[in-house]
Amino acid sequence: MSIGTLYQYFSNKEALVAALIEEHVQDVLTLVETALAKHASEPLPAVLRALIKASLDAHRLNPELHKVLIEQVPREGALAAAMGISERLTEMLRTHLRERCPGLPPSRIRLVAFVAESTVEALTHRAIIEGPRWLTTGALEAEAMDLLLPYLTHSLSA
Repeated sequence: MSIGTLYQYFSNKEALVAALIEEHVQDVLTLVETALAKHASEPLPAVLRALIKASLDAHRLNPELHKVLIEQVPREGALAAAMGISERLTEMLRTHLRERCPGLPPSRIRLVAFVAESTVEALTHRAIIEGPRWLTTGALEAEAMDLLLPYLTHSLSA
C-alpha cells in the first residue's frame, strides 16, 4: 500500500498509531473479558491464571509492534485516550472481584484490582522489551502466579 493511499484513511501518523493501539486495546479487552466470564465461578487460582494468560496472549499476537508502541509512542493527545486500557482492565477486574467478595469495601477492591492489573501489565511490557522469549515459555505466567496469588488470597480474605 502506498503512503498516499494510507493517508486517505488516516489524517496523520498519530491517527494511524492511535488506530493500531485501539485495535490492540480491543483485542486485550476481549481476551480478558472472555477469560473472566469463562472462569467466573472457578477458584481464585484458576481465575488468576486465566487473567494472566489472556493478558499475555494479547501481547503474543505481535510482540514486535508492542515493543515499538511501548518504546516509541508518546502518551499524550489521541494516543493517551487510546492507551486507557489499564483503567478499563482495572475496572473489569474490580467488577469481578466485587462480585466474588461482596464483603470487602469498594475502595479496597479497587486498590487490589489496580495492583493486580498494574503488575501483569508491567511484567508483560518489560518482557516484550527485555525478554520476549518469556512470553512463549510459560515462565512469565508461572512467576506472575507465584507473585500475585498470595497477594490476592491475603487481600481478598482480609
